Amino acid sequence: MRPVDIAVIVVYLAAIVAVGVACRGRKESSDEYFTAHGLFSGVFGSILVGLSIAATFFSGVSLIVYISSAYTGGIQIAIGMIVMPVAWAVLQYWFLPRYLAGNWRHPYAVIEQRFGNPVRLTLSAMFGLMRVGWMGVVVYVPALVIMGTMGLDDKWFWPIVLTIGLSSTAYTVVGGIRGVIVTDAIQFVVVALGMVFIGTFIWGKLDLSTAAMVRELGEAGRLEILNFTFDPKVTFSFWAILCGVGVSNLGSYLCDQMALQRYLTASSPKEAARSFSINVIGVLVVVGSLVGVGLLLWLWYRHHPDPALPTDPDKIISYFIAQELPVGVSGLLIAAILAATMSSITSGVNSLAGAFTNDWLVRFGRKRTEAELFRASRWASLGVGLLAIATAGLIAQIGSILIASQVVMGVFLGPMLACMVLAMTKFTFTPRAMLCGMIGGCAVGTWVAFSPVSGMWVSPLAFLVALLIPLSAALRRRPKANG
Repeated sequence: MRPVDIAVIVVYLAAIVAVGVACRGRKESSDEYFTAHGLFSGVFGSILVGLSIAATFFSGVSLIVYISSAYTGGIQIAIGMIVMPVAWAVLQYWFLPRYLAGNWRHPYAVIEQRFGNPVRLTLSAMFGLMRVGWMGVVVYVPALVIMGTMGLDDKWFWPIVLTIGLSSTAYTVVGGIRGVIVTDAIQFVVVALGMVFIGTFIWGKLDLSTAAMVRELGEAGRLEILNFTFDPKVTFSFWAILCGVGVSNLGSYLCDQMALQRYLTASSPKEAARSFSINVIGVLVVVGSLVGVGLLLWLWYRHHPDPALPTDPDKIISYFIAQELPVGVSGLLIAAILAATMSSITSGVNSLAGAFTNDWLVRFGRKRTEAELFRASRWASLGVGLLAIATAGLIAQIGSILIASQVVMGVFLGPMLACMVLAMTKFTFTPRAMLCGMIGGCAVGTWVAFSPVSGMWVSPLAFLVALLIPLSAALRRRPKANG
């Protein structure tokens, strides 16, 4: 990679770290460090929180997966976006008014109030297991893309991983949730602009009319979007994507601490809902851009055959950036991949540290002062960041963990969603029933993950089982009417 591109990347990293540190809170409080209660108010605050929510779940891995999926299979990957209006309606009219009415200090406090401490700790543990593996993948995969783009060999793996991981962890430790939200918003804009630019660049370079592009994509079957087969082994069927992506999205937005933290930063349910609406718009724009880039890359290499083109579709975008883009622009596109990666790392570090501090540390050992909890929060953030870096190294040694981590996401997310949904109802459930439901959901999700059934069904079936077990137990406890 050319010196100008390297300079662009270095300047970007330094600027993001500086912004994250500058946005730190002035009050040494663990509550402000993790939730910044009500500090992001008004339209501008809603925009920052909304873009931060979108950036949180849109990692460098997501960027690569959407592009490579569209490159190989066409527009079907975009079907999942039809569930976003459903998620918006559920959040806007059902979940947020109920969740924020409790004025909770911590994301999972409502679980303890409804079902007791053991259920809260179980949910927190599931969240931790799910996100630690995810963070390792989030660091590992973009590092490989950057190495491929810059033409670097394996000895550069650790320097790149350490640079990404330590720079992200550094400003998260100092800035807390305030620094994370501001930098996430900036980085999401960088990702969006980067993808729009690369799509526009390819569009302009292709010597084809729009009609010709659509015709070629249609003839190749890349614009076929609906497949109504009921075969559970088919990954991209309408039903698999509708249920799989729907449950995964609702799980991420309703029970994941990374999202719940951001709702607590809003000053009212109305502003939290507005932030989520901005998130929906941002996600739709970026996903549309990524799918468009994948389709345009397919057209590009169809009309510009390259014998050195990688056979692995996940490497296509990095190869194109390195070979086709002008000086300076390549650096900006690598910065976009870094932006998507760092926004996910910082959110994961802050939320996992919050889970450790608020769900575990305060319950065991002696009672700690607010100053002690604040210092522990920073040390926990540092520890989580280092753990994510170490996990990326482990994944480098055992590649199959990439697949396993995706299984873990689905196995845990379904039961977590069921727990939060039931917490928002007025029905009474015993802690034992909730724990049985969550464990049963995990067991079913694991079975599905290792069966011939498509992995898209892991989360929906785990959610269904985790929901039905407590509900059936509650119905059995209802007193019978006197005959």
